[in-house]
Amino acid sequence: MSKMTKIGALVRCPKCGEESRVVWVSQDGKLEAIKCMRYHSQLSSSTKAIPDFKTKKKSVKGVVFLVEVS
Repeated sequence: MSKMTKIGALVRCPKCGEESRVVWVSQDGKLEAIKCMRYHSQLSSSTKAIPDFKTKKKSVKGVVFLVEVS
């Protein structure tokens, strides 16, 4: 059984491997939210009333990843 991570703990980003911070842990300790302060690509869809199904990538800083704890 793994040890439960505490909020504020420094961990590795699941996408880029850089230092990130735990910002939320589920009550059962099986999920945690990790915030990475690096830039990551994110798909954004059109906000028109009639969707044209086009998406574009943009870089976003401070992305939060929801991770299952093993």
